[in-house]
Amino acid sequence: MCDRVFFCFSEEPLTGEEFGRGRSAAPYARFIGNDGRFSVSMCDAAYQECPCCCAAANPLTFTCTQMYMRHAVLNHVAPGSNWDHYVCCAGYFPTCPCFQPGQCCEKELPRTCMCLEAWLCPGLAVSSTRFLLMEHYSLAPDPCDNRLVRANNCLQLLACVCDIAAHFDRNLRELSALIDCAADLVFLSTAGCMIAQVHHEMKYRSLPTAQTETYSAVATVEAVPPLSVETIKR
Repeated sequence: MCDRVFFCFSEEPLTGEEFGRGRSAAPYARFIGNDGRFSVSMCDAAYQECPCCCAAANPLTFTCTQMYMRHAVLNHVAPGSNWDHYVCCAGYFPTCPCFQPGQCCEKELPRTCMCLEAWLCPGLAVSSTRFLLMEHYSLAPDPCDNRLVRANNCLQLLACVCDIAAHFDRNLRELSALIDCAADLVFLSTAGCMIAQVHHEMKYRSLPTAQTETYSAVATVEAVPPLSVETIKR
């Protein structure tokens, strides 16, 4: 289905040029060389994990779903850690004067910080949760994932351009509102598929048979060292 709807977008892995330059590119560039694969693509995850996908794509339950999934992934990577290893955006994204991951009262108020992260930075919240699992198992997106993410990014950029143009030309306001609506729907759908994929992967990795799968680049270990901003950024 994804291939038919977004056939005009490339399925090839993202390149360094698409990531851009500087610190903002670092979170994405680290996954270029990964050779592992998710057990299910984002498109297939939508129906294999339909309740989870619907909850993550629903604006009314989006924030709660992100909080639940970040806690689940943190405790999947480091069992029994609860919120001890929580860092805003998992420490993947660069700091700025008003945003310093690891220094945002995460230790004192992890749930509050996660709620604000999901509310104020929904895209980063979804991506960070997925990045944690991708780094732990050395996973890379499959072709369908690449198409879906590219389509979403393209539509968000188009909506931004139309919003700016509508400020100068009143005749574009209705078109801008329509594209905004489409961009929101595509973003929520992409977020739902992404979270459903992460949920399915955690369930799959918990199965005994998953330990022998050849596509997994990381063996199961008995103990996982504590996470920190420094270890995540390496």
